[in-house]
Amino acid sequence: MDIKYLWIFLLFISCTMFSQELDYIPYRRGKVWGLCDANRRVMVQPQYYSISFYDHSVGGFHAEQNGKFGIIDKNSIQIMPFISEGIPISISGDTYVVFDGFDLYRYSIKSKMRLDRFVTVSNTVLNDSGWSSSKTYEGKMIRESLDEEDWKMLKPFDNDQYSFNFRINYLEIVLNNRSIGIYIPKLKKIFLDTPNITHVGVQIYNGKFYVVTTDSNGWLFGLMDENSNELYPIKYLSIALIDGSGIIILSEPDPNNQNNRIFKTILPDNRILDGEFYPDSKILKNGYPFQLYFKMVDGQKNYAGEDGTLYFEG
Repeated sequence: MDIKYLWIFLLFISCTMFSQELDYIPYRRGKVWGLCDANRRVMVQPQYYSISFYDHSVGGFHAEQNGKFGIIDKNSIQIMPFISEGIPISISGDTYVVFDGFDLYRYSIKSKMRLDRFVTVSNTVLNDSGWSSSKTYEGKMIRESLDEEDWKMLKPFDNDQYSFNFRINYLEIVLNNRSIGIYIPKLKKIFLDTPNITHVGVQIYNGKFYVVTTDSNGWLFGLMDENSNELYPIKYLSIALIDGSGIIILSEPDPNNQNNRIFKTILPDNRILDGEFYPDSKILKNGYPFQLYFKMVDGQKNYAGEDGTLYFEG
C-alpha cells in the first residue's frame, strides 16, 4: 500500500475512535454509573458513583469512587488514580491538580507523582465536565415603551378608574386593586377576563405569544394561543415553554401525594418523557447530530435522547 494512503487510513481510524469517545454518554444503572453510546450499548460497565462526559483537557472521563475522583479512559483503565477528595482532577499547564482533602497539589502527568502545592486557584477547577448552569435576567416593560397605537387600544382604561401594572412583554389592567385582563403590545391585543378564565401571564415560544390562564381558584393553569384558542386546559401546576429548544414542560398534581407533582416533557417531535427534562449537549448518533436532554435525580444529570431513548434505569 502507498505510504501516503496508509497515513490517511490511520488518521481516519484514529479520528473515528477519538470522536466515538466524545459521544459516550454517562449511563446510570441503579445507583452506579458507567458509559454507553447513543444506541445504549454499554462501553464502560456501571460501577462508579458518578462519571462525566469526555473532558478534552484531561483526555479522559472524570469518575468517582468512595468520594474520590480519578480519570479513566474509554476502557475503564485509570489515567489518573482515584485520589482527589470530592473535587474532580483538572489540568494546569503540564500537571494535574488534585485536592487531598486539605489543599490542592500538582501531580506529574507522566509519572503521576506528587510535586508541590498548587498556589493559583481558578474559580472553576473542572473544565468541560457537563456540570454547569447559567441564568438569564430580563427587564420589566416600562410605560414609555408604549406607542400611540398602544394608547389608542388602552384608551377605555386610561383614566382614574383603572391602573396598569407593567410586566415583561405585557401589562395588567387593574380595577379596584384586581386584575381584569392583560394587554400585549406586540400583538396590539387585549385579553379581558371572564367569570371562568383569568389571564395571568405571557410566554413566547418559537416567535409566537401564548397566554397563561387560570380559574377562580388560581392555583391551576392552562394555556391559549393569541387567538384565545385553548391549547392546554386549566389543570396544570406549571406550564413552561422552553423557547428555542422546542420543548414544553408540564406538571400536574400527584393524585396519590398532595405534596408531589408529576412532570412530563414534550419533545419537538411530540414524544413525551416522564420527568422534567432540559436541553443538554449534542453528540453524533450513527453519524448524525443527536440532541441530549437531562433531568436531575439525586443531584446528578440523567440523560435521554431526542428519540426518547433513556440512558438510565432503576
